[in-house]
Amino acid sequence: MTKKDEDAPRRRNTPTRLSAELPALTRTAFRNSVGGRGFAEAGLITEWPAIVGRTVAGVSQPLQLAFPQGARKGGTLTIGCGGAAALELQHLKPQILERINAHFGYAAVTEIRFRQGASMPTARKPRGGTEKVPDSGPPSPAESAALSASLQAVPEGAVKESLKRLGLAVRRRPAPR
Repeated sequence: MTKKDEDAPRRRNTPTRLSAELPALTRTAFRNSVGGRGFAEAGLITEWPAIVGRTVAGVSQPLQLAFPQGARKGGTLTIGCGGAAALELQHLKPQILERINAHFGYAAVTEIRFRQGASMPTARKPRGGTEKVPDSGPPSPAESAALSASLQAVPEGAVKESLKRLGLAVRRRPAPR
């Protein structure tokens, strides 16, 4: 066998699962990502929404996971996010750190850094989210009467007006599909 034959991947005559082949297929891409320092765990990228939740994943993405030389724990994860989301993510840092370490099964990450930038994802509307209901005009006399009757015990003022607006908005919301 020549050196060239040894480097070639072995051929299989049976089907294999894509999940079994994915690490080998993505190794080069993740090794060369983010300034050449690479990504230690491809699953962190592919499973990001499942790890941190859809809301956090909608405004962030893992950029780099760096461990101290020769170690596989005590790493620093750099997360990219939009400017508006950075403050909220900073407050959620302990929960995010806990979820990431639960994914690994040990204290792989001890520090999280946030990198803000225009190229980072912005808030995305989650699938199946609520739709904005267009204003359907002034309330009907029947709606106003029913609402006034339900708010008789509330004293006049700003609170009563707010409750009235809320009641109208709830009554106009379309029925769930």
